[in-house]
Amino acid sequence: MSNGSRGAAAPAALLLDLVATAVGLAVAAAVVAGFDLGGRPAARCAGVLGAAVVLVAVHAAGGALVRRFPADRSCAFCLGAALLVPLLLAAEPAALWLAVRLAGGLGLAARLSGPGATVVAAVVVVLVGVTVRHLWSVLADRDGDGQALRGVARHLLAVAGLALVVALLDGASQANGPGWRQLLTLVALGAVLGLKFSRLSLPGFGVRLRSAAGLVVATAGNLLKLWLVTRLGSRLELPLSLAGFGTFAVAAVIVAVVMLPTSVASGRDTADPGDPFPPGATAEPYGPPPPRL
Repeated sequence: MSNGSRGAAAPAALLLDLVATAVGLAVAAAVVAGFDLGGRPAARCAGVLGAAVVLVAVHAAGGALVRRFPADRSCAFCLGAALLVPLLLAAEPAALWLAVRLAGGLGLAARLSGPGATVVAAVVVVLVGVTVRHLWSVLADRDGDGQALRGVARHLLAVAGLALVVALLDGASQANGPGWRQLLTLVALGAVLGLKFSRLSLPGFGVRLRSAAGLVVATAGNLLKLWLVTRLGSRLELPLSLAGFGTFAVAAVIVAVVMLPTSVASGRDTADPGDPFPPGATAEPYGPPPPRL
């Protein structure tokens, strides 16, 4: 890539990060209890934009840090990646807290109550922002390998799976509230379920066997992610609750079946060996995803 192309791409990437982060902030402010960025629409927009600017600045600094690591398979890179992930995970809540403090100092009615609300809001901002970036890549025809399309599909199917769980299972329920807020809550929680931790590889076996094995692994993973969803949900305005292990198990199967098409599609992609970072979305706001191991 030429210097001119890089110079033109940098502002575009920052603008995309700003828009994606602002959308994530708007969703978080609507669904996370204890997080508010203003009362009137004008004040709310100003709070969202101001907080997004602070977070994008942190993303730019984190991206510069990510790019300092060599793109190779060395032990130094692996050690650096292992140390970098916790740092970036801590940076987002800290930056969000700082952004809200700055907004409050400027006279905006910004509020962020306690470390729990801060962490949950930061998780929502990051994961919703990742889906917005993926959606833009698809719409702008910049998704040559199909990774962004699969990311968007994974998120949407996770939301559909959660909605199906609430509709079908007696032990699953979502607090009553406006329909738009219930939907945004499912969108935020679906982003967690849509996280891709690993991909099962069974070379030499047929698609059906790989799909069956992938369904078992996905169900086990969804059990853990559903537990995380219910814990995060306790910090939301309209929490999602699952009563009993049986409800968790059936819900995990339902979500795994609904999301099976994206698992099959990922299994056919031999060029995707899996992400080096356990939560694949973690490093994405901080620049291009890190190189594969």
